[in-house]
Amino acid sequence: MNKQAVTALVLATSFSAGAALAEVEQATIDSIKTLWQQQHKALDQHNVDAVLATYTDSDDIMLMGTGPGEHWVGQAEVKDAYTHFLDGFDANTMQVTCGDGSGSSRGEVVWLTGVCSFNDKKGGEERKFVTNISAVLVKRGDDWRFHTMHFSHLTDGDQNTSQDALE
Repeated sequence: MNKQAVTALVLATSFSAGAALAEVEQATIDSIKTLWQQQHKALDQHNVDAVLATYTDSDDIMLMGTGPGEHWVGQAEVKDAYTHFLDGFDANTMQVTCGDGSGSSRGEVVWLTGVCSFNDKKGGEERKFVTNISAVLVKRGDDWRFHTMHFSHLTDGDQNTSQDALE
């Protein structure tokens, strides 16, 4: 798996959901924002168990990347993927800004998309990425949880794809 795609995945899961959910009720937006914040904090702190707690407790959760082999299904595979992803950046260095996005809901399912610019550090070296993401969330009781997450990251060999790509 390519290191650039790994870092993009970890960062992609931490964007602010508010802009991407213009078609969804405010209470749902607020709940999903809280979920994103919980996941972002867990990723930034390299706490894989807390990351998994943001997913629904189901054997068919899915995480997908851009290329071949970047497809993980079920609690064990998703947890293993995140465990390895956390090696791709230093803890407490992630920053994210999201631009274009959309989303909607029907009943107990929400789907959303976003284009996000990320910064992180590895060994003191700052890196920048732009990533497209999509996610499906499901409601369980009063709580929303991720069911499926997908990221897409341009891998043209430029490890410092910047916010300029959004403009």
